[in-house]
Amino acid sequence: MTSQMVTLRTPDLQWWLDHLDTAFAPDVSVDLLIGVLKRRSVKGPDAAAVATAQLFLRLIYAHPFSSIGDLVEHISSIGTSLSKAVPRELAVRNMARRVIGIIREEAENNGMGDLFQAALETGIFIPLLLPIAQYLDSIVISFHLSFLEEFPQVSRAPMKSADTRAQLPGHSSFASPSSSVTGVFEILSAASSSRGSSAASTPPSTGIGKASQAQAVQYDIRPAVIQDIQELLEELDSCEHNISELATQVIYKNEVILTYGLPPSVHKLLLRAAQKREFTLIVVVDEIADINKQASAAVMNRPMGGEEVGGDQETAARKSLQDRGIHVMVIMYHDLENLMPRVNKVIVAARYVFADAGMVAVTGTAGVLMAAKEYRKLVYTVAGSHMFCPMTTFGPYGLLERGPPDTTLPYNPERCRPATILSEYIKNGSVDCFITNNGLIAPNCVNRTIIEMYHTTQCDLF
Repeated sequence: MTSQMVTLRTPDLQWWLDHLDTAFAPDVSVDLLIGVLKRRSVKGPDAAAVATAQLFLRLIYAHPFSSIGDLVEHISSIGTSLSKAVPRELAVRNMARRVIGIIREEAENNGMGDLFQAALETGIFIPLLLPIAQYLDSIVISFHLSFLEEFPQVSRAPMKSADTRAQLPGHSSFASPSSSVTGVFEILSAASSSRGSSAASTPPSTGIGKASQAQAVQYDIRPAVIQDIQELLEELDSCEHNISELATQVIYKNEVILTYGLPPSVHKLLLRAAQKREFTLIVVVDEIADINKQASAAVMNRPMGGEEVGGDQETAARKSLQDRGIHVMVIMYHDLENLMPRVNKVIVAARYVFADAGMVAVTGTAGVLMAAKEYRKLVYTVAGSHMFCPMTTFGPYGLLERGPPDTTLPYNPERCRPATILSEYIKNGSVDCFITNNGLIAPNCVNRTIIEMYHTTQCDLF
Protein backbone atom coordinates (compact mmCIF):
# COMPACT_ATOMS: atom_id res chain seq x y z
CA MET A 1 0.00 0.00 0.00
CA THR A 2 1.63 3.21 -1.15
CA SER A 3 1.27 6.42 0.76
CA GLN A 4 1.09 9.78 -0.94
CA MET A 5 2.82 12.82 0.45
CA VAL A 6 0.56 15.77 1.05
CA THR A 7 2.15 19.20 0.83
CA LEU A 8 0.69 21.68 3.28
CA ARG A 9 0.71 25.24 2.02
CA THR A 10 -0.09 28.34 3.99
CA PRO A 11 -2.69 30.47 2.21
CA ASP A 12 -1.21 33.64 0.77
CA LEU A 13 -1.65 35.77 -2.33
CA GLN A 14 0.04 33.27 -4.65
CA TRP A 15 -2.06 30.46 -3.21
CA TRP A 16 -5.19 32.51 -3.90
CA LEU A 17 -4.15 33.22 -7.50
CA ASP A 18 -3.46 29.52 -8.06
CA HIS A 19 -6.91 28.71 -6.75
CA LEU A 20 -8.51 31.15 -9.19
CA ASP A 21 -6.61 29.56 -12.08
CA THR A 22 -7.34 25.93 -11.19
CA ALA A 23 -10.47 25.63 -9.04
CA PHE A 24 -12.51 28.79 -9.47
CA ALA A 25 -16.19 28.58 -8.53
CA PRO A 26 -18.13 31.84 -8.04
CA ASP A 27 -19.83 31.19 -4.71
CA VAL A 28 -17.08 29.02 -3.27
CA SER A 29 -14.32 31.44 -4.25
CA VAL A 30 -16.12 34.41 -2.71
CA ASP A 31 -16.56 32.58 0.59
CA LEU A 32 -12.96 31.39 0.42
CA LEU A 33 -11.62 34.92 -0.05
CA ILE A 34 -13.74 36.14 2.86
CA GLY A 35 -12.18 33.48 5.07
CA VAL A 36 -8.67 34.27 3.84
CA LEU A 37 -9.16 37.98 4.53
CA LYS A 38 -10.58 37.35 7.99
CA ARG A 39 -7.58 35.18 8.90
CA ARG A 40 -5.29 37.90 7.53
CA SER A 41 -3.57 35.38 5.28
CA VAL A 42 -3.81 38.05 2.59
CA LYS A 43 -3.16 41.45 4.11
CA GLY A 44 -1.76 44.78 3.08
CA PRO A 45 -3.04 47.18 0.41
CA ASP A 46 -1.08 45.58 -2.45
CA ALA A 47 -2.08 41.96 -1.83
CA ALA A 48 -5.69 42.79 -0.95
CA ALA A 49 -6.13 44.93 -4.07
CA VAL A 50 -4.74 42.25 -6.41
CA ALA A 51 -6.78 39.48 -4.78
CA THR A 52 -10.02 41.47 -5.01
CA ALA A 53 -9.49 42.66 -8.58
CA GLN A 54 -8.67 39.13 -9.77
CA LEU A 55 -11.85 37.84 -8.15
CA PHE A 56 -14.02 40.52 -9.79
CA LEU A 57 -12.45 39.79 -13.16
CA ARG A 58 -13.47 36.12 -13.00
CA LEU A 59 -16.87 36.87 -11.53
CA ILE A 60 -17.73 39.10 -14.48
CA TYR A 61 -16.52 36.39 -16.84
CA ALA A 62 -18.68 33.72 -15.18
CA HIS A 63 -21.87 35.59 -14.26
CA PRO A 64 -24.51 35.89 -17.03
CA PHE A 65 -25.49 39.53 -16.68
CA SER A 66 -28.77 40.69 -18.17
CA SER A 67 -28.73 44.41 -17.35
CA ILE A 68 -26.63 47.13 -15.82
CA GLY A 69 -28.75 46.91 -12.69
CA ASP A 70 -27.92 43.23 -12.35
CA LEU A 71 -24.25 43.98 -12.99
CA VAL A 72 -24.05 46.74 -10.38
CA GLU A 73 -26.07 44.79 -7.83
CA HIS A 74 -23.85 41.71 -8.16
CA ILE A 75 -20.56 43.59 -7.83
CA SER A 76 -21.71 45.86 -5.02
CA SER A 77 -23.18 43.01 -2.95
CA ILE A 78 -19.95 41.01 -3.18
CA GLY A 79 -17.90 44.11 -2.45
CA THR A 80 -20.01 44.78 0.62
CA SER A 81 -19.49 41.22 1.87
CA LEU A 82 -15.73 41.48 1.37
CA SER A 83 -15.60 44.88 3.08
CA LYS A 84 -17.54 43.48 6.02
CA ALA A 85 -14.93 40.75 6.44
CA VAL A 86 -12.06 43.25 6.80
CA PRO A 87 -13.39 46.81 7.25
CA ARG A 88 -9.89 48.12 8.01
CA GLU A 89 -8.46 46.80 4.71
CA LEU A 90 -9.75 49.61 2.53
CA ALA A 91 -8.09 48.28 -0.63
CA VAL A 92 -10.89 45.70 -0.91
CA ARG A 93 -13.49 48.45 -0.88
CA ASN A 94 -11.43 50.58 -3.24
CA MET A 95 -11.28 47.83 -5.86
CA ALA A 96 -15.05 47.35 -5.69
CA ARG A 97 -15.52 51.08 -6.20
CA ARG A 98 -13.03 51.08 -9.08
CA VAL A 99 -14.96 48.29 -10.81
CA ILE A 100 -18.26 50.10 -10.32
CA GLY A 101 -16.63 53.27 -11.64
CA ILE A 102 -15.51 51.33 -14.71
CA ILE A 103 -19.09 50.16 -15.24
CA ARG A 104 -20.30 53.76 -14.98
CA GLU A 105 -17.74 54.94 -17.53
CA GLU A 106 -18.52 52.20 -20.04
CA ALA A 107 -22.26 52.73 -19.63
CA GLU A 108 -21.89 56.45 -20.34
CA ASN A 109 -19.62 55.78 -23.32
CA ASN A 110 -22.23 53.46 -24.83
CA GLY A 111 -25.14 55.83 -24.29
CA MET A 112 -26.63 53.95 -21.34
CA GLY A 113 -25.71 56.26 -18.52
CA ASP A 114 -29.40 56.79 -17.71
CA LEU A 115 -29.80 53.08 -17.06
CA PHE A 116 -26.83 53.11 -14.71
CA GLN A 117 -28.23 56.17 -12.95
CA ALA A 118 -31.58 54.41 -12.62
CA ALA A 119 -29.81 51.53 -10.90
CA LEU A 120 -28.39 53.98 -8.38
CA GLU A 121 -31.73 55.62 -7.64
CA THR A 122 -33.94 52.54 -7.46
CA GLY A 123 -31.87 51.09 -4.65
CA ILE A 124 -30.17 48.41 -6.74
CA PHE A 125 -26.78 49.93 -6.09
CA ILE A 126 -25.62 49.25 -2.53
CA PRO A 127 -23.12 51.93 -1.43
CA LEU A 128 -20.03 50.35 0.06
CA LEU A 129 -20.20 52.46 3.22
CA LEU A 130 -19.85 49.49 5.53
CA PRO A 131 -17.12 50.97 7.77
CA ILE A 132 -19.45 53.89 8.46
CA ALA A 133 -22.31 51.60 9.45
CA GLN A 134 -20.04 49.55 11.66
CA TYR A 135 -18.29 52.31 13.59
CA LEU A 136 -20.86 55.11 13.43
CA ASP A 137 -23.13 53.86 16.22
CA SER A 138 -20.29 52.75 18.51
CA ILE A 139 -17.71 55.53 18.12
CA VAL A 140 -18.75 58.57 16.12
CA ILE A 141 -22.29 59.07 17.38
CA SER A 142 -21.39 58.54 21.03
CA PHE A 143 -18.63 61.13 20.72
CA HIS A 144 -20.55 63.76 18.79
CA LEU A 145 -23.71 63.54 20.85
CA SER A 146 -21.66 64.61 23.86
CA PHE A 147 -20.04 67.30 21.74
CA LEU A 148 -23.40 68.67 20.56
CA GLU A 149 -24.49 69.33 24.15
CA GLU A 150 -22.67 72.65 23.86
CA PHE A 151 -24.82 73.72 20.87
CA PRO A 152 -28.48 73.96 21.92
CA GLN A 153 -29.45 75.60 18.65
CA VAL A 154 -28.98 72.29 16.82
CA SER A 155 -32.03 70.09 17.08
CA ARG A 156 -31.34 66.64 18.49
CA ALA A 157 -34.83 65.18 18.34
CA PRO A 158 -34.73 61.42 18.90
CA MET A 159 -35.38 59.29 15.85
CA LYS A 160 -36.73 55.80 15.79
CA SER A 161 -34.49 53.07 14.46
CA ALA A 162 -36.99 52.16 11.75
CA ASP A 163 -37.28 55.80 10.66
CA THR A 164 -33.50 56.15 10.57
CA ARG A 165 -33.17 53.50 7.89
CA ALA A 166 -36.13 54.95 6.00
CA GLN A 167 -34.50 58.38 5.73
CA LEU A 168 -31.25 57.20 4.16
CA PRO A 169 -30.28 58.39 0.61
CA GLY A 170 -33.23 58.51 -1.74
CA HIS A 171 -35.93 59.45 0.83
CA SER A 172 -38.42 62.10 -0.17
CA SER A 173 -37.58 64.26 2.85
CA PHE A 174 -34.36 65.34 1.15
CA ALA A 175 -35.86 65.94 -2.28
CA SER A 176 -36.73 69.55 -1.52
CA PRO A 177 -33.73 71.92 -1.52
CA SER A 178 -35.38 74.06 1.15
CA SER A 179 -35.58 71.26 3.73
CA SER A 180 -33.46 71.90 6.80
CA VAL A 181 -30.91 69.39 8.09
CA THR A 182 -31.12 69.15 11.85
CA GLY A 183 -30.30 65.68 13.18
CA VAL A 184 -26.93 63.96 13.34
CA PHE A 185 -28.08 61.13 11.09
CA GLU A 186 -29.53 63.64 8.63
CA ILE A 187 -26.25 65.56 8.53
CA LEU A 188 -24.40 62.38 7.62
CA SER A 189 -27.04 61.37 5.07
CA ALA A 190 -27.51 64.73 3.33
CA ALA A 191 -24.32 64.45 1.26
CA SER A 192 -25.22 61.03 -0.11
CA SER A 193 -28.87 61.96 -0.76
CA SER A 194 -27.92 64.67 -3.27
CA ARG A 195 -27.08 61.96 -5.81
CA GLY A 196 -30.66 60.79 -6.02
CA SER A 197 -32.30 64.23 -6.30
CA SER A 198 -31.00 65.08 -9.78
CA ALA A 199 -32.81 62.39 -11.78
CA ALA A 200 -35.88 61.94 -9.58
CA SER A 201 -37.97 64.12 -11.92
CA THR A 202 -37.03 62.27 -15.12
CA PRO A 203 -39.96 60.34 -16.64
CA PRO A 204 -39.63 56.57 -16.61
CA SER A 205 -38.86 54.91 -19.90
CA THR A 206 -40.97 52.17 -21.41
CA GLY A 207 -40.36 48.53 -20.68
CA ILE A 208 -39.44 47.82 -24.30
CA GLY A 209 -36.59 50.32 -24.25
CA LYS A 210 -35.27 48.96 -20.97
CA ALA A 211 -35.30 45.42 -22.28
CA SER A 212 -33.34 46.34 -25.39
CA GLN A 213 -30.79 48.29 -23.36
CA ALA A 214 -30.45 45.44 -20.88
CA GLN A 215 -29.60 43.07 -23.72
CA ALA A 216 -27.01 45.54 -25.00
CA VAL A 217 -25.27 45.47 -21.62
CA GLN A 218 -24.49 41.78 -21.89
CA TYR A 219 -22.89 42.02 -25.32
CA ASP A 220 -21.40 45.51 -25.38
CA ILE A 221 -20.42 46.66 -21.90
CA ARG A 222 -19.23 43.45 -20.27
CA PRO A 223 -16.25 42.85 -22.64
CA ALA A 224 -15.20 46.47 -22.23
CA VAL A 225 -15.44 46.18 -18.44
CA ILE A 226 -13.32 43.03 -18.50
CA GLN A 227 -10.69 44.78 -20.60
CA ASP A 228 -10.62 47.74 -18.22
CA ILE A 229 -10.20 45.44 -15.21
CA GLN A 230 -7.27 43.76 -16.96
CA GLU A 231 -5.72 47.19 -17.44
CA LEU A 232 -6.33 47.84 -13.75
CA LEU A 233 -4.45 44.64 -12.88
CA GLU A 234 -1.57 45.71 -15.10
CA GLU A 235 -1.55 49.03 -13.26
CA LEU A 236 -1.31 47.20 -9.93
CA ASP A 237 1.54 45.01 -11.18
CA SER A 238 3.58 47.97 -12.42
CA CYS A 239 2.74 50.26 -9.51
CA GLU A 240 6.08 50.13 -7.67
CA HIS A 241 8.03 50.27 -10.93
CA ASN A 242 6.23 53.43 -12.04
CA ILE A 243 6.78 54.98 -8.62
CA SER A 244 10.50 54.24 -8.77
CA GLU A 245 10.72 55.99 -12.16
CA LEU A 246 10.00 59.28 -10.37
CA ALA A 247 13.09 58.96 -8.19
CA THR A 248 15.17 61.46 -10.15
CA GLN A 249 12.40 64.07 -9.82
CA VAL A 250 12.39 63.78 -6.04
CA ILE A 251 15.98 63.05 -4.97
CA TYR A 252 18.92 65.22 -6.02
CA LYS A 253 22.67 64.96 -5.66
CA ASN A 254 24.31 65.12 -2.22
CA GLU A 255 21.03 65.26 -0.33
CA VAL A 256 20.36 63.69 3.05
CA ILE A 257 17.21 61.55 2.91
CA LEU A 258 15.45 60.25 6.01
CA THR A 259 12.92 57.42 6.00
CA TYR A 260 11.15 55.34 8.61
CA GLY A 261 11.57 51.57 8.53
CA LEU A 262 12.59 51.49 4.84
CA PRO A 263 9.43 49.82 3.43
CA PRO A 264 9.66 48.03 0.05
CA SER A 265 8.09 50.86 -1.96
CA VAL A 266 10.52 53.44 -0.54
CA HIS A 267 13.42 51.00 -0.90
CA LYS A 268 12.79 50.52 -4.63
CA LEU A 269 12.49 54.27 -5.07
CA LEU A 270 15.87 54.79 -3.40
CA LEU A 271 17.49 51.98 -5.39
CA ARG A 272 16.35 53.65 -8.58
CA ALA A 273 17.65 57.03 -7.44
CA ALA A 274 20.99 55.48 -6.48
CA GLN A 275 21.65 54.62 -10.13
CA LYS A 276 21.96 58.31 -11.02
CA ARG A 277 22.33 60.19 -7.75
CA GLU A 278 24.66 60.20 -4.78
CA PHE A 279 22.97 60.84 -1.46
CA THR A 280 23.02 59.86 2.20
CA LEU A 281 20.24 57.77 3.68
CA ILE A 282 19.15 57.79 7.32
CA VAL A 283 16.88 54.91 8.34
CA VAL A 284 14.89 55.37 11.55
CA VAL A 285 13.92 52.17 13.37
CA ASP A 286 11.78 51.62 16.42
CA GLU A 287 11.34 48.94 19.06
CA ILE A 288 8.60 47.30 16.98
CA ALA A 289 9.87 43.94 15.77
CA ASP A 290 8.28 44.20 12.31
CA ILE A 291 9.92 47.57 11.66
CA ASN A 292 13.33 46.26 12.73
CA LYS A 293 13.05 43.14 10.56
CA GLN A 294 11.90 45.17 7.58
CA ALA A 295 14.69 47.73 7.92
CA SER A 296 17.43 45.18 8.51
CA ALA A 297 16.32 43.06 5.56
CA ALA A 298 16.32 46.09 3.27
CA VAL A 299 19.68 47.40 4.47
CA MET A 300 21.30 43.96 4.23
CA ASN A 301 19.61 43.40 0.84
CA ARG A 302 17.82 40.25 1.94
CA PRO A 303 14.21 39.47 0.96
CA MET A 304 11.61 39.27 3.68
CA GLY A 305 9.87 36.01 4.49
CA GLY A 306 6.80 36.88 2.39
CA GLU A 307 8.69 38.27 -0.62
CA GLU A 308 9.45 36.23 -3.68
CA VAL A 309 12.96 35.87 -5.00
CA GLY A 310 13.30 36.65 -8.69
CA GLY A 311 15.26 34.84 -11.36
CA ASP A 312 19.01 34.58 -11.73
CA GLN A 313 19.29 37.76 -13.78
CA GLU A 314 17.22 39.75 -11.30
CA THR A 315 19.20 38.38 -8.37
CA ALA A 316 22.50 39.18 -10.07
CA ALA A 317 21.40 42.70 -10.98
CA ARG A 318 20.03 43.39 -7.53
CA LYS A 319 22.49 45.45 -5.53
CA SER A 320 22.13 46.97 -2.14
CA LEU A 321 22.27 50.69 -1.52
CA GLN A 322 25.78 50.32 -0.11
CA ASP A 323 26.92 48.54 -3.27
CA ARG A 324 25.66 51.49 -5.29
CA GLY A 325 27.77 53.92 -3.25
CA ILE A 326 25.07 55.19 -0.89
CA HIS A 327 26.04 55.89 2.70
CA VAL A 328 23.37 54.36 4.95
CA MET A 329 22.90 55.19 8.63
CA VAL A 330 20.51 53.31 10.93
CA ILE A 331 19.43 55.23 14.01
CA MET A 332 16.94 54.63 16.80
CA TYR A 333 13.76 56.60 17.19
CA HIS A 334 15.03 58.67 20.11
CA ASP A 335 17.94 60.02 17.98
CA LEU A 336 15.54 61.56 15.48
CA GLU A 337 15.67 65.08 16.94
CA ASN A 338 19.47 65.14 16.78
CA LEU A 339 19.75 64.40 13.06
CA MET A 340 16.62 66.04 11.71
CA PRO A 341 18.30 69.48 11.24
CA ARG A 342 20.78 67.88 8.81
CA VAL A 343 18.07 66.22 6.71
CA ASN A 344 16.94 67.66 3.38
CA LYS A 345 13.88 65.50 2.71
CA VAL A 346 11.76 62.91 4.48
CA ILE A 347 10.24 60.03 2.50
CA VAL A 348 7.69 57.74 4.16
CA ALA A 349 5.11 55.22 2.98
CA ALA A 350 1.36 55.34 3.51
CA ARG A 351 -1.11 52.51 3.79
CA TYR A 352 -4.13 54.54 2.72
CA VAL A 353 -4.71 58.14 1.68
CA PHE A 354 -8.09 59.86 2.01
CA ALA A 355 -9.71 62.60 -0.03
CA ASP A 356 -8.78 65.31 2.47
CA ALA A 357 -5.06 64.31 2.23
CA GLY A 358 -5.14 62.54 5.59
CA MET A 359 -3.60 59.09 5.67
CA VAL A 360 -3.14 55.89 7.65
CA ALA A 361 0.47 54.76 8.11
CA VAL A 362 2.46 52.37 10.25
CA THR A 363 2.89 53.28 13.89
CA GLY A 364 5.73 55.74 14.40
CA THR A 365 5.27 57.66 11.16
CA ALA A 366 3.39 60.48 12.87
CA GLY A 367 6.34 61.22 15.17
CA VAL A 368 8.71 61.41 12.21
CA LEU A 369 6.41 63.79 10.33
CA MET A 370 5.92 65.90 13.44
CA ALA A 371 9.68 66.35 13.79
CA ALA A 372 9.98 67.14 10.08
CA LYS A 373 7.25 69.76 10.35
CA GLU A 374 8.95 71.30 13.38
CA TYR A 375 12.19 71.74 11.39
CA ARG A 376 10.33 72.63 8.17
CA LYS A 377 11.59 69.75 6.08
CA LEU A 378 10.00 68.57 2.85
CA VAL A 379 7.91 65.43 3.34
CA TYR A 380 7.13 63.01 0.50
CA THR A 381 4.73 60.10 0.89
CA VAL A 382 4.81 57.03 -1.36
CA ALA A 383 1.36 55.60 -2.13
CA GLY A 384 -0.05 53.65 -5.05
CA SER A 385 -3.28 54.63 -6.76
CA HIS A 386 -5.10 51.69 -5.12
CA MET A 387 -4.33 53.23 -1.71
CA PHE A 388 -6.33 56.39 -2.42
CA CYS A 389 -9.75 56.03 -0.81
CA PRO A 390 -12.85 57.96 -1.96
CA MET A 391 -13.62 59.01 1.61
CA THR A 392 -13.35 62.23 3.60
CA THR A 393 -12.28 61.33 7.11
CA PHE A 394 -14.80 62.10 9.83
CA GLY A 395 -14.13 59.38 12.41
CA PRO A 396 -11.07 57.53 11.06
CA TYR A 397 -9.85 56.08 14.34
CA GLY A 398 -11.89 52.93 13.82
CA LEU A 399 -9.48 52.07 10.99
CA LEU A 400 -6.48 51.74 13.29
CA GLU A 401 -5.26 48.17 13.49
CA ARG A 402 -4.25 46.57 16.76
CA GLY A 403 -1.95 43.60 17.18
CA PRO A 404 -0.40 41.35 19.83
CA PRO A 405 1.60 43.38 22.35
CA ASP A 406 4.56 41.00 22.35
CA THR A 407 5.54 42.33 18.91
CA THR A 408 6.62 45.55 20.61
CA LEU A 409 7.90 44.56 24.05
CA PRO A 410 7.99 41.49 26.30
CA TYR A 411 5.50 41.57 29.13
CA ASN A 412 4.01 39.45 31.88
CA PRO A 413 0.34 38.72 31.03
CA GLU A 414 -0.47 38.21 34.71
CA ARG A 415 0.48 41.78 35.61
CA CYS A 416 -0.33 43.86 32.57
CA ARG A 417 -1.99 43.59 29.19
CA PRO A 418 -0.80 46.44 26.97
CA ALA A 419 -2.48 47.28 23.68
CA THR A 420 -0.34 47.63 20.58
CA ILE A 421 -1.42 49.97 17.77
CA LEU A 422 0.00 48.77 14.46
CA SER A 423 -1.19 51.76 12.42
CA GLU A 424 -2.06 55.38 13.12
CA TYR A 425 -3.99 58.18 11.48
CA ILE A 426 -2.12 61.29 10.32
CA LYS A 427 -4.11 64.44 9.66
CA ASN A 428 -3.74 66.48 6.51
CA GLY A 429 -1.08 69.16 6.45
CA SER A 430 1.85 66.90 7.31
CA VAL A 431 2.74 65.93 3.72
CA ASP A 432 4.04 68.23 0.99
CA CYS A 433 3.70 65.85 -1.96
CA PHE A 434 2.46 62.33 -2.73
CA ILE A 435 4.57 60.08 -4.96
CA THR A 436 2.18 57.82 -6.90
CA ASN A 437 2.35 55.60 -9.95
CA ASN A 438 0.41 58.32 -11.81
CA GLY A 439 2.90 61.07 -10.97
CA LEU A 440 3.46 63.60 -8.22
CA ILE A 441 0.25 64.83 -6.57
CA ALA A 442 -0.08 67.87 -4.32
CA PRO A 443 -2.26 67.48 -1.20
CA ASN A 444 -4.81 70.01 -2.48
CA CYS A 445 -5.26 67.93 -5.66
CA VAL A 446 -5.95 64.61 -3.93
CA ASN A 447 -9.72 65.08 -3.86
CA ARG A 448 -9.92 65.86 -7.56
CA THR A 449 -7.63 62.95 -8.42
CA ILE A 450 -9.80 60.51 -6.46
CA ILE A 451 -13.01 61.77 -8.09
CA GLU A 452 -11.50 61.27 -11.55
CA MET A 453 -10.09 57.87 -10.63
CA TYR A 454 -13.34 56.43 -9.27
CA HIS A 455 -15.63 58.18 -11.80
CA THR A 456 -17.77 59.60 -9.02
CA THR A 457 -19.20 63.02 -8.24
CA GLN A 458 -18.20 63.30 -4.58
CA CYS A 459 -16.37 61.36 -1.92
CA ASP A 460 -18.03 59.53 0.96
CA LEU A 461 -18.01 60.78 4.53
CA PHE A 462 -16.27 58.54 7.03
